Amino acid sequence: MLDRFNNFAAAVSRVSASVCDAALTIIYPATCRVCGGVIESWRDGAACAKCWQEIEQKRAAADLCARCGGPLPPLPADIKFDGRQCGQCDDFAFRFARACGPYEGALRESVLNLKHRPHIPRRLSEMLRRTFAALPDNDRIEAIIPVPLHPERLAERGFNQSEIIARALASTTGLRVDTAAIIRVKKTEKHGAGMGAPERARSLAKAFTVRAPRLIEDRQLLIVDDVMTTASTAQELAGTLIEGGARSVSVITLTRTVNRRVDLD
Repeated sequence: MLDRFNNFAAAVSRVSASVCDAALTIIYPATCRVCGGVIESWRDGAACAKCWQEIEQKRAAADLCARCGGPLPPLPADIKFDGRQCGQCDDFAFRFARACGPYEGALRESVLNLKHRPHIPRRLSEMLRRTFAALPDNDRIEAIIPVPLHPERLAERGFNQSEIIARALASTTGLRVDTAAIIRVKKTEKHGAGMGAPERARSLAKAFTVRAPRLIEDRQLLIVDDVMTTASTAQELAGTLIEGGARSVSVITLTRTVNRRVDLD
């Protein structure tokens, strides 16, 4: 009986999605923010299926650091070497980091859209779930920590985009989202495209403080954010969590910049 009900519910969900997609295409056509084409499904959010496919192809072809997930210089086609590391992340406070993909195309537009609309489309939610599944030792993670916003910035925006991402991931993993253990106490300037790693690190120094150590003590945690540029935010937050008693910290972001230039905070 339960199997019949589940099959029926799945069928209703598919029909409902098809009706919504038809309405989107005919009644409320949306334009892809990447190529200008038509978005044919609600699940795709700010970009069309073709632009999402381009991101998927880049994800599959990327050669990334086994630890921090940063891009690596390509090897000759006849050489295969798993587990390569960049050598620049040896002293990072976090153990592992992964991103859904590069900060470009459909992912870039999704991140920019998230700054103004607190919603994770189904396509991105599924990509987030697969990214978590590829994170080493993900089965040991006990809680998700969204990167906190300063109270003044939160009041200006009305929501924390990192918390929206965290809750989308929690809905597919069953992990707890912790927004109480650590807070942002320093209002940093927006990090512009010309700010390098040293400047970012200095601006973020002592930006966070643990206010409820019992929530993180001896726990393995996952930081979630929208973009990783120089890893300064993740490094500062992870270091503060470790100092506050956490056993280990890893990181997942929606995107990671490749050329270290980004046009948002």
